[in-house]
Amino acid sequence: MSEGVERMSFDATKTANGRPLILRRAEREDAEALIAAVDTVARERRYFLRSRFEQNVEVEREFLDLAVQRGNLSLVAEVEGDLVGWLFLVRQQVEFRRHVFEMGMGVLEPYRGIGVGTSLLKVALVWAAKAGVERVELDVRASNQRAHAFYRDLGFVEEGKRVRGVKDDCGEYDDLILMAYFP
Repeated sequence: MSEGVERMSFDATKTANGRPLILRRAEREDAEALIAAVDTVARERRYFLRSRFEQNVEVEREFLDLAVQRGNLSLVAEVEGDLVGWLFLVRQQVEFRRHVFEMGMGVLEPYRGIGVGTSLLKVALVWAAKAGVERVELDVRASNQRAHAFYRDLGFVEEGKRVRGVKDDCGEYDDLILMAYFP
């Protein structure tokens, strides 16, 4: 599967507001910018299962290095040289779930709604089909109706719900919607 990753190239495109958008494989040099971007979205406290992402830069570099070796996909989106979004497809390591990839993605707030996330996801789903991925899974907070509709519109199906699957440090609950895509 790693051969498909190595040979995949991404074209430059444009956002809905006409700005140049580049999608490319994440590299170890992206570690600091990627940590900052994920932390920024995490601190919004509405999308992820954590309120911050304080990753060690060297640990993140190792994660990015291992992505290709393990046949995972790690993408970043750049607008005018700034990292504005990311998407990861990570193969499950458990013996009977190796056909499954877990997906995580995010886009910085000023770049939402202009095609960055759609571009990332479409490229990832094409990669998944070419790489022989059988199943892509994700969880989305029930309160994040925009993301739920976004994934559904791009072919994900709802498979279930974890009631009160999230409880923040203020004691507020949210359900998790379980979704899957079959390339």
